[in-house]
Amino acid sequence: MKKIVFATIPMQKIEAQHYVCGENKAIEYEGNTRFPINAVLAKTLKKGDEVKVVRIVTEGEFTDDNVKFQKEELDQINSKIGANIEYVEVRAPFKETSDVVEARFRQIVGTLEKDCTILADMTYGPKTLTPVLFFALNFAEKFFEADISHIVYGKIIFGKDKTANKNTAELYDVTPLYYLNSLTSVMSAPDGKTALERLDKFFAL
Repeated sequence: MKKIVFATIPMQKIEAQHYVCGENKAIEYEGNTRFPINAVLAKTLKKGDEVKVVRIVTEGEFTDDNVKFQKEELDQINSKIGANIEYVEVRAPFKETSDVVEARFRQIVGTLEKDCTILADMTYGPKTLTPVLFFALNFAEKFFEADISHIVYGKIIFGKDKTANKNTAELYDVTPLYYLNSLTSVMSAPDGKTALERLDKFFAL
């Protein structure tokens, strides 16, 4: 089964950090990375895996440098693993207009392949990118029979000088948030009160 990785590329300068993952130690990489998704791949890739890395690029001053850094970092990690990685790119200007958002969605779903396993990083990019990625993952699951494996978000605290504070990097596995969205989409109830009661029962499981 092919793995498709959606890697968001930052527009600002970034430095490598050690991302701590308190809730899911299985994806906590012992090394430092600029890109949280690369830390996840360091822990989950296996020799011979067929992987398509889709870099989701928002044009900015440091974007092209970060595209290069993302590949260099992952290639270095993979040199000890031996997966087969190809890189493709989805690129859009830094605009939130409906035509740009719609075009980005269409580009992302255009990279899908049937029966793939998907990993996604929601750390970087404009605010509209997160819902666009969720819509794309839902599209992949519904029409391409994709398995949504990991959706992650990396948090770093920045100081007043806009540089990252050391030892503040945390990695969150937000895959349950995606499935919560799926749950509320298919859940039925005669009214809001009943819907809330059923949701409480679900969380109590």
